Amino acid sequence: MKRIALVSLLLAPALGACMSEAQTARPASLTLSGVGHDNQALNNCGPVTASVVLGYHGKKVTQAQAAAALKDGPNDVEVSTQEVAAYLERQGLRTVIRYGGTPELLRALIAAKLPVVVQQRLKDGDNTAHFRTVYGYSAQGLTSSDSLLGAKLTHSEAQFETLWNYYNGEYLLAYPASREADVKRLLGRDWDEAANWTRLRDEMQARTQKGGATAFDWWGLGQARLALGQPQDAAQAFDRAVQIGVPLQYHWYRQGALLAWNRTGQAERTREIAQRILAQQPGIKEIEALLAQANAD
Repeated sequence: MKRIALVSLLLAPALGACMSEAQTARPASLTLSGVGHDNQALNNCGPVTASVVLGYHGKKVTQAQAAAALKDGPNDVEVSTQEVAAYLERQGLRTVIRYGGTPELLRALIAAKLPVVVQQRLKDGDNTAHFRTVYGYSAQGLTSSDSLLGAKLTHSEAQFETLWNYYNGEYLLAYPASREADVKRLLGRDWDEAANWTRLRDEMQARTQKGGATAFDWWGLGQARLALGQPQDAAQAFDRAVQIGVPLQYHWYRQGALLAWNRTGQAERTREIAQRILAQQPGIKEIEALLAQANAD
């Protein structure tokens, strides 16, 4: 017993030091310097976001230059997260797109000096998809560079998550190749894309088995199932999301339901939704492509 007590006494200072280091490793609040801001032109939050991220990593690109690369023309109303990521990679950065993000993860990435692009709804009650570059945190919440609502837009964590859940916690992380080991460590299991989709599927499945699941919980379940090669199960989840109520505009930015319907012999459903979208907003190339595929079936 005396030996155990002695070992405990000897270890106590070391354990205390480790705990102290862990507690002080991340500051209680932090705002990254070097994250720019620009007021967007119409439907230009994607190009602004790309220019802000590139500027932080040392490459100056104007909103107009980014828009010329990302958009087919002034009538292109939708730039996807995947298009932004591909453009950033052409500019020399590496990227990952993941789902099920949390405020805790954002704080960890910001503390590692990595701003994070999130896709959220613009504000409560607005169906517009919107990119924000998150670059600060504090007791008040999370701070973003927002091309419509300001350079230092702060949401409480609850507000932030409400807007983020609309898109199942989607985030885009861009980083130089030299930081890849850091990114792997910070993302942990979610570094693996299939593991991230599996986690999202399991989390959304748990939500949908409880009362009060939203259409967007069902949509996230469908999106994860589709990514994991389960199109029939995905279509069922998307059907439930649409039944509960997904705004038509939602399909502009996320085409999972149309993909699943095309893959499961339900092309007529794709045609019905796609034609309604294009009557309202012509020129969305992703919708046009899926409609053409449905018409070919």
